[in-house]
Amino acid sequence: MIGFGKDNKELGRIAPALISFEEVKNEEGFADNALLIQFMSETGIKIQVEFSDYIMHMTRPEGFCVIDDSEIREGRYLIIFKQSEFMKSYDAFIAHTAYHSWPGLGTHYGVYTDYHVIDIISTKEPKVTIL
Repeated sequence: MIGFGKDNKELGRIAPALISFEEVKNEEGFADNALLIQFMSETGIKIQVEFSDYIMHMTRPEGFCVIDDSEIREGRYLIIFKQSEFMKSYDAFIAHTAYHSWPGLGTHYGVYTDYHVIDIISTKEPKVTIL
C-alpha cells in the first residue's frame, strides 16, 4: 500500500516524476489553503496527494536540498518527519493566534520526486489516491 511513512516499493527504484503541483481554489476562485500534487512512478503508477489544510510549504529543486542526519524521517518518496529543521524554523515564519498556537500544531511531510523536493507542514493527514 502506497502512503506516507511507508517503503513504497511499488513506485520503483527511481524517484517519481512530478506532474503537477497546485493550490486548490474554492468556488469563488481563491486559493483555499489546500494543495494538490500529482506524480508518476517509473512503474507507471500515477499518484495524487491532497493536503486539505496546510500551514506552510516549500518546493525546491533537489540539487538545492540538504540532507541533515539529525532529522528523523520515515518512508520513501512520501516522507513523514518526526524531527526536522523545517519544523524548528517554522516558528519564525508563522503568526501565532489563540487558534494557531505552536509548538505541536502540524506534521512535517515530504514529497520527494525526481528533481523536486516538496516540504509541507499540515494540520491534517494528506489523502493519497492512485489515479
